[in-house]
Amino acid sequence: MPLISSVAVRFLMPALLALPVLVCAQADPSGGATVPAVWKSQKIDFHYFGRTSRYSCDGMSDKVRTLLMQMGARRDMKLLSYGCEIGRISLRGINPGLSIEFSTPVPAAADKTPAGADSVLIDARYESFTFHQDVFRNLDIGDCELVEEFVRQVLPKFTTRGIEKNISCVPYQLQTGSYDVKGEVLRAVINREEDAKRADRRNAPGR
Repeated sequence: MPLISSVAVRFLMPALLALPVLVCAQADPSGGATVPAVWKSQKIDFHYFGRTSRYSCDGMSDKVRTLLMQMGARRDMKLLSYGCEIGRISLRGINPGLSIEFSTPVPAAADKTPAGADSVLIDARYESFTFHQDVFRNLDIGDCELVEEFVRQVLPKFTTRGIEKNISCVPYQLQTGSYDVKGEVLRAVINREEDAKRADRRNAPGR
């Protein structure tokens, strides 16, 4: 079998390297101007009313955590699940959900700090995001109703602009649903190493 020529590799490599960009959160290609912001604490009871897919406690937490991280929530988020499936025991009489505590960047007001926000200023920037079927981001076609509820209940907690939503979920019809949500969200421009250390400190035993 002939080897791939160096010319073919030269043309294919840029396309291969571009693939993750299509399925992950994307930074503004222009670099984007930074704006002063602060971290604001958010708390929400997320209710899942979907009928097509059922989730284990860990499964739902992992899916929602993925979406929160993609939107730029701080790493020290806390998710507590309830009403989900435990092993082979399905609590179908209860709508499963999550109690979520997380922090998001919000623009810093010139005259006052928003209620529930830190007083320390950070740099933030609007960056593009997209939700669609993507095995690399732990999302598949069966998550249509979960994404729909996330967009309805959680997305308003983030500072966004230019949101476009194309969601069509059909109950009990796994293969006919579709979702494509995109726009820009305000994300912190921070040192990732320091962010990880902060999350470890907040999640340490006794806190």
